[in-house]
Amino acid sequence: MARKNEKRAGYGKILDAWVAPEGAGQPVGCVATSFTFSPVFFEEECLGRFLQLETDPGEDGPLYLVEREEKLRQVVCAAVLADQHHCKGSRSLRWDLMPARLRDRVLHAKISVLHWTQWVRVIVASANLTEDGYRRNQEVFGVLDFTPGGEVPLACLTQIVQFLRHAASYSQVVAEPPSPALTRWNGFLERVARIRGDWGTGDGQRGSKGVQVHAVLAEAGRPSVFERLFEFWPGGGPPTEARVVSPFFDRTDGRNRPAQEVWNVLRRRGEADVHYYVTAEDIPGEEMLFVHAPESLKLAQPTGRRDLRTKFYRIDLEVNRPLHAKGIWLENDRWALHMIGSSNFTSAGLGLTPHTNIEANLAYCVDKRRNFKSYQLLKKTFLEGDLIDPKCSIKWQPRSDEDGDSEGEDAVLPDAFGSAVYHCDEKQRATVSLTFTGTPPPGWVLMAEDDDENFFSERDWHHQGSPGEVSVPWRTSRPPSGFWVRWESSVGLAWWPVNVASPAALPPPQELRNLPLEVLIDILTSARPLHRVLGDYLGRKNIAASTGGDGHPVVDPHKRVDTSQFLLQRTRRVSGALNALRERIERPATTEESLHWRFRGPVGVTALAEALIREARSEEEKAFLLSELALELARARPQAVPGSLSPDRVRREIKGLVAELRNSIPTGALEEVENLRRYLDNVFEKILK
Repeated sequence: MARKNEKRAGYGKILDAWVAPEGAGQPVGCVATSFTFSPVFFEEECLGRFLQLETDPGEDGPLYLVEREEKLRQVVCAAVLADQHHCKGSRSLRWDLMPARLRDRVLHAKISVLHWTQWVRVIVASANLTEDGYRRNQEVFGVLDFTPGGEVPLACLTQIVQFLRHAASYSQVVAEPPSPALTRWNGFLERVARIRGDWGTGDGQRGSKGVQVHAVLAEAGRPSVFERLFEFWPGGGPPTEARVVSPFFDRTDGRNRPAQEVWNVLRRRGEADVHYYVTAEDIPGEEMLFVHAPESLKLAQPTGRRDLRTKFYRIDLEVNRPLHAKGIWLENDRWALHMIGSSNFTSAGLGLTPHTNIEANLAYCVDKRRNFKSYQLLKKTFLEGDLIDPKCSIKWQPRSDEDGDSEGEDAVLPDAFGSAVYHCDEKQRATVSLTFTGTPPPGWVLMAEDDDENFFSERDWHHQGSPGEVSVPWRTSRPPSGFWVRWESSVGLAWWPVNVASPAALPPPQELRNLPLEVLIDILTSARPLHRVLGDYLGRKNIAASTGGDGHPVVDPHKRVDTSQFLLQRTRRVSGALNALRERIERPATTEESLHWRFRGPVGVTALAEALIREARSEEEKAFLLSELALELARARPQAVPGSLSPDRVRREIKGLVAELRNSIPTGALEEVENLRRYLDNVFEKILK
């Protein structure tokens, strides 16, 4: 990342990559992976930028919740897959949180896939989805943009999509039907995989003038990172120089496998150099350095050749900016390759052990002769450092591997605990479905995230016959983010994340429930966003509550006459709202959730119908206004764009709602109003045909 008040080539702010590029269109969905994870940071900083939220959670309170609610309803998926040791924390169930439940390795990849209607962006980074990762540490990241006329190889996108699908499979410990969260994750990736072929290019040809880019993905059963780099390296001779930057290394005084593999990549005859870029500390009062690397890096240099050199460089970092970037640079007199991403210079990070972590990197390769400017720019992305004098006294002190300390104070959720899913039926009765894939350890108890009382326990489970799935009523209005789990032999507590069966099951924010008719009319007829109109309403409501009125004296005598209840004026106001509602319905809907929001959400068709029924001054007015609503729905001509729901799907929803509106009109009360009754019969007969 760039230093404060300084713009440097090859440097940038990773949070800026979450902001929609110009012309990207509307958000479709996003998924991300991370090792350590902060739900609050992801939701407020990353997701907020992706959704283009205008409100601030700290300053705007309920308006932020309303805007987040509305915009998350429009996306097909928003989800994070995090390593199980760090997959916890309070959050909104509007987005999914899935644990990668690996036993002898960790999910260490940091990939984010952001999809707008006219853009797909892939971010591959060393930075975790945390405040430190995005704002404090020295990190590295690469961005691949796929858009009409793009030049990035589509093979990278295909490989990363397949990789993410497989990584997400670890969120379930046994072969069982996919959880709702996993289904949404895979559905989103399928949509990304279907982007048109003109959004990128085929594999870059060797020797091309442009910069080649390749995905370097590591996992048990895959080729090692070094094997993949060898595949990408162009012909004409092996590299003569390697540079390595990493905060963590194998802690060994003996054989250092990654260091030996570097030498195997370089040429076997003639001069060759390996440079390690590390952090170091001066020892006060002594001419000695603490070098945060193992001496085995130096000892791995092959013996018997005088033309080999191993050098160490001290990276110049800002104060309080820890090194967390990882990279490998290979170069000869013609070619240069720079790999960046999540892989530390460890056996587990580079695929040199059966217990390889799940890692993700990008390798950029450039022909120095044909594209020297690109080579110079690529070179600026590698961290600089000062050569450590070989004669200097060194105390080798490698830092603890972040993966080795992954368990922390919390226990790991046993495999017997499957998925936890929040449901809510049409009568707003909430339950949590708990899936068990075996026999949990004895004495287990579930506790709500903010409550010490037991929510469900082994005794309750046995009382119900120890089923594979059990539904437990949820009594509070706020859905649970997860449950703390303890058992007799547990050391600490384990976290069991909860995801929602369907976002439609979640209740809307309190501020959107049972809005008055006049407010709904204002929302529907205004060109401003929902949260802004609602902000004005809440402001007036607060003033009225504190002053006993609207807070302002009425001076204009015409304004002292309340015409809002006059049928003609009310009809005009409602007609404007109905017309605006029809226009909203005609716009392309990208997801079932967005369709549900438009028709059955708190500012949709059913909300307006309920307000008309609730505030009508007579049965005749109620019947007339509902028939006008039905007519406006029938006039809608739904539009579609690639990737949106079909017009037929929208029309089926319209037809069902019209039938509901017809049933809500009490025909018995209109028997004495023959003209109106005949009018209603004709209207609905024509529409329903």
